[in-house]
Amino acid sequence: MEDTTAPPPVAPRSRLHAAALASVLLGGLLFLSWFWISLVLLFSGLSALPALGSGLLLIIPWLLIMQGAVRIERRRTIAVHGISVILPSRRRSRRPGVGGWLHDRWLELGSGAFWRGVLHHHVAMFVAGLFFLLFVALLWLGWSAGDIALRHGPLQVGAIDLSRWMLGVIAVSLVLLSVLALVLGALADRGLARVLISGSEDDLREQVAELAERRQGAVDAAAQERLRIERDLHDGVQPRLVSLAMTLGMAKLAIRTDPDRAADLVGQAHAESKAVMTDLRQLARGIHPAVLTDRGLDAALSALAARSRIPVELEVELAGAGAPRLDREREAVAYFVVSEALTNVAKHSGASRVGVRVVQTSTSLHVRIEDDGRGGATVRRDGLSTGLAGLTDRVRATGGRLEVTSPAEGGTVLVATLPLPLTSRSIHTAPTTDDDALSSAASPARPDTQEALR
Repeated sequence: MEDTTAPPPVAPRSRLHAAALASVLLGGLLFLSWFWISLVLLFSGLSALPALGSGLLLIIPWLLIMQGAVRIERRRTIAVHGISVILPSRRRSRRPGVGGWLHDRWLELGSGAFWRGVLHHHVAMFVAGLFFLLFVALLWLGWSAGDIALRHGPLQVGAIDLSRWMLGVIAVSLVLLSVLALVLGALADRGLARVLISGSEDDLREQVAELAERRQGAVDAAAQERLRIERDLHDGVQPRLVSLAMTLGMAKLAIRTDPDRAADLVGQAHAESKAVMTDLRQLARGIHPAVLTDRGLDAALSALAARSRIPVELEVELAGAGAPRLDREREAVAYFVVSEALTNVAKHSGASRVGVRVVQTSTSLHVRIEDDGRGGATVRRDGLSTGLAGLTDRVRATGGRLEVTSPAEGGTVLVATLPLPLTSRSIHTAPTTDDDALSSAASPARPDTQEALR
């Protein structure tokens, strides 16, 4: 129940309706009960802090309850008043397990939006309580005036004689005033929500900071990818192209003097050219695998599992057949997370099996890779071992997070959580780009081209 992104826009509602009036009544009941319990918990905990910190036993539960209350107040504001609430994008913990959950709670306590929400929660209850008491008092007085008019007849108050009709008018007026008190309470509740929790410049600054962090992740991921391509070209393709050029040069010199040797050299160059094309196809797959474009994430992961030297238990749970596919970015990031993880397991872990589970929910895509090999895997940015660092940057660029759990006693678990954008609810049809052109190099060649390469 994390409020980190804005919910879908809600239809605007009128200022006054039944739900807004009922919200005042509910707020009045909370004012008579929970409002005072909350204050007692808070001040009792603060007063007990000097006693060896025993007040934390009250303050910590109060803070956890307040985190839930703030989320409920935001949702109530959207549902009742139809106000667009800016839900601030706060920092999220990258630690796994219980430690990460506690760190998330601590980060939330440090945000200004949380404390504004706490203030709104109590002020809204207090204001609703005042209007609720005024409503009850006026309604009781109106009921009493009407009861006297019907059952006891005229009433004399001092020197003033109140007839039955006068008492009836007073009763109706008091009832109307009680309804007016509810109306004013609903308007006051709406105003408080707009001032305290509908969003502010501070929330927008937090949004900008979050977007800046995602942008930095995208920049780092692009830099890592560029270095990988440069390294692959320099260490793999370039030496083969140099060797191919030298072989063709020797064949050119030997055509007239030694035709048999020249034919043999041309055959070697032909074989070398096919090997270079294979390397280029593999490089193109590293940019964006063609199978992702053609058949989707499930088929691409199945191909990865089939090529792995270590047995892979693959489980993929994506949206149903009638649902739209994942967007191109999430598919690619999930694919590379699994690909890099399987490569690291094969090179470093000595594992006997690998479990891969990919699950798509309505809001996010979860990727989990678990092996039974050696532990000790960490995210390093020393320029020597950059695999996990590059994956972390890729995942961070989508607004997600990558958790690595690798105890020294053995076993490594990678969990990547990729939030799905709202636009992924429609079928993604991206225009052709340079990456698509490079990916097409991995597709089978045309028949005439295959014949020339034989």
